[in-house]
Amino acid sequence: MSICFHPYVHAQIRDVWIVPRAVRDDPDSFELSVSNANGADLLCTLGLAPEPGGGPVPIEHFAGLVTEAAGRHLDHRSPALSTVEDAQKGRLTVVLVGRPEGYIERRLGDLMTLIQRSRAARATHFGWG
Repeated sequence: MSICFHPYVHAQIRDVWIVPRAVRDDPDSFELSVSNANGADLLCTLGLAPEPGGGPVPIEHFAGLVTEAAGRHLDHRSPALSTVEDAQKGRLTVVLVGRPEGYIERRLGDLMTLIQRSRAARATHFGWG
């Protein structure tokens, strides 16, 4: 499972929200996808409820949240998380994959890049789900 962050353009004629077309050489050019656990941590870092299905919110508001979060993280890096495995006989094994130190800060940088690319594509809103 994952949480995907997307920019949106409002198509007024049909009154629907659409994601800008991806660049041919980069099919993920308008998407940042992270695992559910990392997405929840990233949403909390942005000061948002850690639930999928947010938005669309105005891109300037979302950009402000990302900028503020990046500013709070300038003097420290998010800690590394170890991989944890829960294996019990006769039950489904659950593996929580860890992440490296500074992961949240790298994703904030990725969101900043995505916001810049989205503005160039005339996106007006941002959402996740």
